[in-house]
Amino acid sequence: MNQFPFITISGEPFERGKQHGESLGAEIAETIDFYRSIFELSETEILQHAAFFRTIIDDFDPVYGEEIDGIAQGAGVDPTWIVALNARTEILSRNTGASNECTSVYFSETSILGQNWDWGKALEPLTVLMKIVQPDGHSILMITEPGMIGKIGMNSAGLGVCLNILTLARLLDGLPVHIILRAILNCKSLVQVNSLLARHSAGKASNIMVADAGGNGFDMEFCAENSYRIEPASDYLLHTNHYLDEVVNSAQDPDFFSSYARFNKATQILSDNKERSVTAMCDLLSDESDGCLAIYREYLPDDSVHELGTICTIVMELAQQKMRIRKGKGPDATFIEYRMEAPVMA
Repeated sequence: MNQFPFITISGEPFERGKQHGESLGAEIAETIDFYRSIFELSETEILQHAAFFRTIIDDFDPVYGEEIDGIAQGAGVDPTWIVALNARTEILSRNTGASNECTSVYFSETSILGQNWDWGKALEPLTVLMKIVQPDGHSILMITEPGMIGKIGMNSAGLGVCLNILTLARLLDGLPVHIILRAILNCKSLVQVNSLLARHSAGKASNIMVADAGGNGFDMEFCAENSYRIEPASDYLLHTNHYLDEVVNSAQDPDFFSSYARFNKATQILSDNKERSVTAMCDLLSDESDGCLAIYREYLPDDSVHELGTICTIVMELAQQKMRIRKGKGPDATFIEYRMEAPVMA
């Protein structure tokens, strides 16, 4: 079937990382090559930036550095390159091109959280579904890039998180957003998530959508030293790749035509169809009606990542601890269901 590889890692941080690196060594090498090609920096500059972010990560929580070191040992690569992968969003902020990818949606009345992850075509064959089982039994199920310790997913406490990259014309120097994603997935309540974000929201340009199994959720826009919290205005949350709380990116800016088009189309769909089911979420994230500006996107040439399109669609039923994932786009692309407690797909 057209599906992503599924791996499980467990144990203490270094051991989890080592299992990750050993399982995905070749894929990690290819992922490094991809980012090397789009960072638009010399290798020396990339590693200097990564060393800076390693200090920030270790100051935040050295456990994450241990897991990164385990990945590096397992994959046989310089750990600074693994840091570079986990800080890729912040390193890419040094480029001038806009990141225009991803549509995220949350249905509060049914606790369904989902998104299309749109990014470079080269990563589709490398992407992996990973289950992380920690010593206390806390588990995480997430879709991620090889070498990255945090991304889009849910955990055994009923929390889920989605990500949209945002763009600012400035350098970013805060705790990398993919580390924040992992820290959120390590939380066991929205109270813990709120505490985390209150302390570590600066220095990023991204949007996260966080929700729990009880129908509680919010959206947080990171805008350098500022952050903006968005609560559901009705029975849903919606975000693409422009700021909603602050006027940062204009609808007239060609770099953001796609973001505004996807936001407006999704708003129309949510208004026309009041059903807040898994089917409705899958249908929304499968909309192709606007051609090259569609929510569900074909790969098209892109100045930042070579070819940009929908790598995968993720739909999470947080109360039922289920995740549906569809790889790519095409006639053989179909949703496959996974359960948190099961070692393999349902």
